[in-house]
Amino acid sequence: MEIVKLTLGNYQMSSNCYLLIKDNEAVVIDPGFDDSRLYDYLKNRNLKVNKIILTHGHFDHWGGLKGLRNIYPDALLYASTLDHLWYEVGVNNYHHYEPKIDVDLNELKTIELLGNTFKIFKLPGHSAGSIGLYFNKTIFSGDVLFENSIGRTDLLQGDLNTLFNSIKQLYTLDNETIIYSGHGRPTTVLNEKINNPFIKG
Repeated sequence: MEIVKLTLGNYQMSSNCYLLIKDNEAVVIDPGFDDSRLYDYLKNRNLKVNKIILTHGHFDHWGGLKGLRNIYPDALLYASTLDHLWYEVGVNNYHHYEPKIDVDLNELKTIELLGNTFKIFKLPGHSAGSIGLYFNKTIFSGDVLFENSIGRTDLLQGDLNTLFNSIKQLYTLDNETIIYSGHGRPTTVLNEKINNPFIKG
């Protein structure tokens, strides 16, 4: 299984979108912005998208969702309904439409992606419905944990102590586990345990 990171958006605001690819099939994690780089990449490689996964509901992680579903109307959306306040049309939803969640990640412990079983970590603190996807010493952590940093907790339903408890879950993983976060470069569990200035393991 191939992992591709696309940084979508611009220099003022961007986020990481991840593609899991096997043969001609791709899973899209966090299509953050309506960015042609994502659509062009999928088209140029002739990839079919059946599943789209959101690690949480903040606007910079699903801005490209509408465009993606226009191209792949049969793709199922996996997200946690605990973040419904970010998806409902209102003051917290900058995209002015409400996405249809096909599968509630809050109700799942595992998910099958490209023939592999991923464990779903429930990681509140940055948002109520933040999740992580773990497989084979690799985790997609959303905005919970970054290289030498942590997710912000000043937004709706954010809480610092809750976030710390979520990060402690990640610190139970093997030290070699690669962390693919919503912004910035990949890191490892060991690096964060030693060097993260907010919470050490």
